[in-house]
Amino acid sequence: MATAQQTKFFPGDLVEVRSLNEILATLDDNGTLERLPFMPEMSAYAGRRFRVSSRAFKTCVDDSEMRSIDNTVFLDNVRCDGQSHGDCDKACLIFWKEAWLRPAGATAETCEAKTNVQISEADLLALANREGKFFCQSSEIVNASKPLPFWEPRQYVLDLLHNRISIGRWLKGMSIAVYNKIAHLTGRPSWRFVAGPGTYNGTRSNLNLQPGDLVRVKSLAEIQQTLDAAGKHHHLLFAPSMAEFCGSVMRVQKRVEKIILEATPRQREIKDTVLLEGATCDGICHRLCPRQSLLFWRECWLEKVNGSSAS
Repeated sequence: MATAQQTKFFPGDLVEVRSLNEILATLDDNGTLERLPFMPEMSAYAGRRFRVSSRAFKTCVDDSEMRSIDNTVFLDNVRCDGQSHGDCDKACLIFWKEAWLRPAGATAETCEAKTNVQISEADLLALANREGKFFCQSSEIVNASKPLPFWEPRQYVLDLLHNRISIGRWLKGMSIAVYNKIAHLTGRPSWRFVAGPGTYNGTRSNLNLQPGDLVRVKSLAEIQQTLDAAGKHHHLLFAPSMAEFCGSVMRVQKRVEKIILEATPRQREIKDTVLLEGATCDGICHRLCPRQSLLFWRECWLEKVNGSSAS
């Protein structure tokens, strides 16, 4: 397994994704580098240039556990289309090992002979879905990372120095993190937790929303009536970061019908749910997680804007 010369990248840096052959030379026979998979969906980006949006030195897992990950960045809105993973609709922001990138304009390196490459593009496709079990960055996130405890101070320093978080946002994130830790220890609700009437089991709303449709996010009071005591509608959480979008008019990005469950190889069907353009988790209530996951919206939390239609 060859090792490409590695550079540290920071938000705003312009980078170029290395050639597929260079990247394959960094992978083991499981198609991973430091246990992080290079997915078939990523091959289409080889040779293209992007801005680094943030250093991906930490990530939350399923909105709960925080993990640390080394030598990894996110590129500006470069997301997985799920085509090689059963058409998964999560549209995860892709993790990029720095060894898979070079500074834009840098001279391409001559990689080692093809005989030293342990895996092919066809092998990556075979690994992605084996007998209904999926293998991707989301399924392997725990294996590719380490626990990051609340009390580890370096993570908060890196938020400021590496990801250039503003002092105001950093202080807010720190305050919420402390509040949530105390709430967890004392059995109280977390920051901005929204609970419903307690026994909600209402019927689903099917607006049959399509990409391009304009919708208005209902008021928090209306949405609350659709939630159970755990803050969920048919097992889907209304996350704290979603409250800021209440009352906003937004455009449907896509319908969500199948997702790979985080940290598992299993896929699950999901109904009456969409993604909205620009509606991402800002990480403020998850120790400033930089992952920018797209938020899942039940159609009963939305209403169509009169005259809207797919463009």
